[in-house]
Amino acid sequence: MKKLACFVLLAGLVLNAARQEAAAVEVKTSGEWDFNFEWSEMTFRKDRSDDVFHARQRLRTQVEIVASESLSGVVFFEIGDTNWGNASEGASIGTDGVTVEVRYSYVDWVIPNTDVKVRMGLQPISLPGFVAGSPVLDADAAGVVLSWQFNDTAGVSLFWMRGEHDNAHDDNGVIDRGLGSNMDFFGLSVPLTGDGWALNPWGVYANLGRNSLIDPSEAGEYGDVVVGMLPYGVTGDYGQYLKDTNNPGWWVGLGGEVTAFAPFRFALDAAYGKADWGKLSGERLGLANAERDVDLTREGWLAVAALEYKLDIMTPGLIFWYGSGDDDNPYNGSERMPTIKPAWAATSFGWDGAYGIADNDAMGLSPVGTWGVIAQLKDISFMEDLSHTLAFGYYTGTNDESLVQNERYRFASAYAGNPFGSSLDGNPLYLTRKDHAWEVDFNTEYKLYENLTLVVELGYIRLDLDKGVWSSVIAMDDVKKNAYKAGLNLNYAF
Repeated sequence: MKKLACFVLLAGLVLNAARQEAAAVEVKTSGEWDFNFEWSEMTFRKDRSDDVFHARQRLRTQVEIVASESLSGVVFFEIGDTNWGNASEGASIGTDGVTVEVRYSYVDWVIPNTDVKVRMGLQPISLPGFVAGSPVLDADAAGVVLSWQFNDTAGVSLFWMRGEHDNAHDDNGVIDRGLGSNMDFFGLSVPLTGDGWALNPWGVYANLGRNSLIDPSEAGEYGDVVVGMLPYGVTGDYGQYLKDTNNPGWWVGLGGEVTAFAPFRFALDAAYGKADWGKLSGERLGLANAERDVDLTREGWLAVAALEYKLDIMTPGLIFWYGSGDDDNPYNGSERMPTIKPAWAATSFGWDGAYGIADNDAMGLSPVGTWGVIAQLKDISFMEDLSHTLAFGYYTGTNDESLVQNERYRFASAYAGNPFGSSLDGNPLYLTRKDHAWEVDFNTEYKLYENLTLVVELGYIRLDLDKGVWSSVIAMDDVKKNAYKAGLNLNYAF
């Protein structure tokens, strides 16, 4: 009896201590359910293997555990994307999905006796983007971010992001685990703000392991890194043949906006970057000119500008950009700016600006190697809780057509001379100076309730590839000129 009494007393003390500890911590939850029903043709290839109609959903839940103003933590769970009817995603008859993911898991804390804030763990990391997000880096990744606000005008942010480590595989397992398998990025951002203006210079240095892009699947977001870091026609598998275990990369950029002359708003993003992978022999790459070395360096620039005029019922605007493109010599490297994991959201179909889990980026995730202009009418509203956006874009490449047109320049890889960029996915499109595309989008957003939003997105893209450039490389009959999207999203935010 005494043992039972002691056990009850001990249990009571533990529960009481737990209550006291729990009372000192505030737990906040937020998130959203997103349902998407969509008819879409996202690829310009006729050999598509996917259905036109999709029904899918996604649940995101963020739990914030706050101990004080100086210490808190966040875990962000995601269930989905869950395609209805897909057994592997738990959406066929019987459900019971196993698609729970941890998107964020980080701790925010302030260094004692300072104003320096630290965020460490799995978190969103992005570079400044004042026009339509970042065309270089906007991703979820593991890392540490330090930020310090000097005063109302100036601040500074430093980050270390580990992009890849020990992911290099071949058919027999890991390749040289620990030897050149990591990809690390070190960034600096200096946000400056004033009355009617903002300016943000930034820079990134990268340590690029030669095996950091080797993976047999090379798909999904990993594939976006591969096609963004290497020259056209080179796969990550070539990394194991590079001379140096680690290679340098760097980016510098400047973004800003001027709102002092309201209702006008002017925004600008400019960047220059280089990823230096060294050289490989033409024989290793399968070139006709086998005895000549090929430089795998990718180096270039991109400038994006936007001008808007805000009216009571709409905001007309223009977006213009130009990115350097490849010249006619594949042996001297690529002249396109390298990208890490971009998410440039200039439109809702061609680029990465779709609502929720709707399809997008039919053109790509970054406009490097192209120039274009987008005219749009945003926030068109004639009644409360209902708004529309109308956008029209024209795009063409800045890459020299002879790079893919001349047989002796062509790489002997699985996707050589392919305008669709790679065998990893359909993006990005590789456009020469003789190719172009145009896009039109019309989107509607209606708030059914304070927390329930209905969105309809309509998009169309017309692609015109020059037959004189591509007919000797691919079968033009296998290329479609049209892509479209008609989708409905229902979003419940809580």
